[in-house]
Amino acid sequence: MEKGIIFRISRPYKIYRTSMAPKVVVPGVKGDLTVLVDRAPTLVQLRNGLVQILDKSDKVVERYFVKGGIADIARNRCAISTEKVVAYENTSVEKATAKRDAAIYDEDKAYYQMIIDYIQTFGNKEV
Repeated sequence: MEKGIIFRISRPYKIYRTSMAPKVVVPGVKGDLTVLVDRAPTLVQLRNGLVQILDKSDKVVERYFVKGGIADIARNRCAISTEKVVAYENTSVEKATAKRDAAIYDEDKAYYQMIIDYIQTFGNKEV
């Protein structure tokens, strides 16, 4: 059986997604970090950005927008805790614009604006 990384992303009081992955890229505040099998334990503060799940050939297979948080990386697992998470495939400029316009707090508006900017810049291209 091949080794992989147990990937989990959760919001307060709810696990959003759990899966196995060869590689995970997280948006650290000091730059993106690629999590590989047998990586040294690390606790990473996250910025608003895109979490990417990669296959063995480095092709992006899943993407999630996160609103900050932390990534606890140890013993071939990557556990992300974040305030908000949106699956890339489940959003659009229109949906993000509606959420941004309905948001009360500036932090939420900035998060949805980041999603809008990303989709307008990259569309559905792999990065």
